[in-house]
Amino acid sequence: MNKTIRNLTYVLMIASVVFFAGCTGKETTTPAQTPVSTPMQTPVSTPTGHEQAGEPNMSYLGLADVFKGKTGANVSTTNIDVNIDGVRLSGFLVQPVTPGKYPGIVMIHEWWGLNDQVKSMADITAREGYVVLAVDLFKGNVATTIEGAQANIRSNPNNETIPKMKQAVKYLRNMTNVDKSKIASLGWCYGGGQSYQLGINEDLQATVIYYGQVSTDKVILMKMKQPVLGLFGVEDTSIQVKDVREFERILKEQGTSVNITIYEGAGHGFSNPTNTQAFRKEQAIDAWNKTLAFLDLNLKRK
Repeated sequence: MNKTIRNLTYVLMIASVVFFAGCTGKETTTPAQTPVSTPMQTPVSTPTGHEQAGEPNMSYLGLADVFKGKTGANVSTTNIDVNIDGVRLSGFLVQPVTPGKYPGIVMIHEWWGLNDQVKSMADITAREGYVVLAVDLFKGNVATTIEGAQANIRSNPNNETIPKMKQAVKYLRNMTNVDKSKIASLGWCYGGGQSYQLGINEDLQATVIYYGQVSTDKVILMKMKQPVLGLFGVEDTSIQVKDVREFERILKEQGTSVNITIYEGAGHGFSNPTNTQAFRKEQAIDAWNKTLAFLDLNLKRK
């Protein structure tokens, strides 16, 4: 009996301890979670090919310093600023000093404008035996920043630039030392697109397009009868490879002679040493050799 009472007493004591501990103990609570806001992600646009090339470093004038040319003929240079049929034509004219009849080339600058790099290319090209008119499509404006180059293009639409290029062709044909039946266009970047534009708006004997905008419209391309040389880069984000290949396919299908090279490891502006981020020397020299061979074949041998 006494043992039973003792056991019951122990049970009651333990229960009391547990009960009072539960009453006096603090309730454990989970702290409220502070909402964490996820910052908005700013969309990152893919730079255009022009932007990838970077801004020009004019301490390196151009490919003339990389590829010295073959003949080294003496040339003379002059700036022109004339009005032909109500169209103002400005540019940089380079011609061999030795008398004779030479093919003519309308050379078209990049989106920077008619800068010293383009003039250096006019010089090296003329030394190969051509009269070269590097036309100024931007009214004397030369940009050194991407913003300035973009402004150049906005301010000079095709309905203004195409008449200037057509008058450049007329100017060359009227020169006594130019064979009027042998005229070509040659341009880089923006000028590559303008070389294409001149090629569908004028009767030319050859067109050279360095990474310029082209069309895949069959009706428009029917106007392009002359031989075409196109030089592009696989990594160009502005000029898509598929569009270039379609341009090539349509020209071949309609019987136009076309030679397209798309260089691996090269993007927009790969042939211009002043485009320090984009310049690829090996591809540039190869492209220039192709250009000289193409011009020689279509302007001198035919």
